[in-house]
Amino acid sequence: MFLPLSEKLIAHVDMNSYFASVEQQANPTLRGKPIGVCAYLHEHGCVIAASVEAKRFGVKVGMTVRESRAVCPHMVFVENDPGKYRAVTKSVFGILGELTDRMEPYSIDEAFLDLTGWFKDPAEAGWALARARQRITDEVGEWLRCSIGIAPTRFLAKTASKMEKPSGLTVIDHENLDEMLGRLRLRDLHGIGPRMERRFKKIGIYSPLALKQYPLQNLMRPFGKYGFMMWAKLHGWEPDHIQTADENVRKSIGHSYCLPDRINDGEGGVLSVLVKLTERASRRMRTYRFLASVVTVAVSFRENDDRHPISFQVGTISDWRRLDEPAQDSFVLIDVATRLLHTMWNGERVRFLAVTLSEFSIPTGQLSLPASSSDACRTRTHTRQKDVSFAIDAIRDRYGDNSIMFGSMFGSEEHAPERIGFRKTDMLSRLPRRAVF
Repeated sequence: MFLPLSEKLIAHVDMNSYFASVEQQANPTLRGKPIGVCAYLHEHGCVIAASVEAKRFGVKVGMTVRESRAVCPHMVFVENDPGKYRAVTKSVFGILGELTDRMEPYSIDEAFLDLTGWFKDPAEAGWALARARQRITDEVGEWLRCSIGIAPTRFLAKTASKMEKPSGLTVIDHENLDEMLGRLRLRDLHGIGPRMERRFKKIGIYSPLALKQYPLQNLMRPFGKYGFMMWAKLHGWEPDHIQTADENVRKSIGHSYCLPDRINDGEGGVLSVLVKLTERASRRMRTYRFLASVVTVAVSFRENDDRHPISFQVGTISDWRRLDEPAQDSFVLIDVATRLLHTMWNGERVRFLAVTLSEFSIPTGQLSLPASSSDACRTRTHTRQKDVSFAIDAIRDRYGDNSIMFGSMFGSEEHAPERIGFRKTDMLSRLPRRAVF
């Protein structure tokens, strides 16, 4: 099968151990030490970033503080500081943005750059990116490192940036593609996790190179469109293009939180956290003027809960609901989220909660005639709820997040603090251009 090979020049820049490196840059006493950045400082708190030194001891993202300390007893833990990370990202992206007019801030710590037409070949692009990396060190922070991948497609550029860490620069082109793929494991490819790796191995595919060389017809039979897309990406063909900030339309908005054990002691503790997460997600959604059609809630339980003895096997479970009409006010979304939680939760001790809003639409501004008086009453209620939600947003923007809140959120003030997710770059535009330590 013939596919048009990409002749583009795409770069992927990935900051190494980002949150941890920023903390080490800000506090020189942490440099050279194994540190973990946590959502909150508690034995059950999750490590959301580990320094290079901590990774050498086997500490991985997602471990709890207790698990990390068992692997590395002298590890230092710090609570995350979202504002600090956003400010540094703003500075880093400002430097990278000078190389091209098409840069996609893919996440808080990585970006894609379309360098096609700006540089004649990968060597010249690599030289320019190496200079940009040096500028990051000189102008933003000497403890900040990044790995760079250059390739004809986004997928291969991201693959290349992961091949040499920290501070690597790897080029993949059509000539060395098979050689590079031969060095990798299936799980090294973006989009292939443990479960998918097992499925590939069942049909005799044990490496990315074997996946590239596998007959397409035999691959699509068990994997369908996914199998075709993986096969095509490994051949240097990809339909995706670099999306600038104006083109990058969000498909979902959500928030999650790993609950400390003590929050389960209160009667409404779990619900108050769920309300806070839902309200926070809906507030972010309203900044885009979106309406959500689908609400999803995920929950996992503590393994040692006698009332939920199989929770270890269950892991994280989720449920979702499609709204009768798309909504953007907190009242409707909170009501749906709490109802979803009660379909899965019967008072067990909760370890993790997440809320996601998706399938967005944009308000048309058109009014529909109510079919009955009850419909008219419901429409007026929704309009008032929407107006109140926007008014609450305005108050919080001016006086702070805790200046006004739903009654059901009381008790969650100390919990679910603001976090910066790896895919949340929508707040960067509000920050100063440069952050220098």
